[in-house]
Amino acid sequence: MTITKVPARDFTVEIKTAEPSTFTPIGGLNSLSHSPSNNTADTTDFDSGGRAEHLVMERGDSWTIAGRHLEDAATGDRDPGQAAVEALAKSVGLASLGTFQITSPGGNKVTFDASAEVTLAGGGHNDPASWQAVLTVSGEISYA
Repeated sequence: MTITKVPARDFTVEIKTAEPSTFTPIGGLNSLSHSPSNNTADTTDFDSGGRAEHLVMERGDSWTIAGRHLEDAATGDRDPGQAAVEALAKSVGLASLGTFQITSPGGNKVTFDASAEVTLAGGGHNDPASWQAVLTVSGEISYA
């Protein structure tokens, strides 16, 4: 076994589109980034010796996926993964959460429920149309 650097392009990002566990790849991606966050409670008191103290009370995560808008120019058919994320991004309430899975080249999986905020196609005169989604995690993340 050799532990080595792996290309980001070899990760797959999928959205669950059917039960029991049908995941559909999200096509056209050229960028994947994770943004952790936390909320802290200040626990500093007179005994802290002039040093700030805190406890992490809550943790959060989001993933930004971005790339190229994929569409059949003749029929208007869309990439199934991008279309599923866009449909999720239009939903509210309990329907606003979908299940996503990110798989590394070695098969490690990160699975989570998230809402989606999609930036639809855009770009300049000579650019391929862009596409982006921010996936805001709700609840626990599973690492397998």
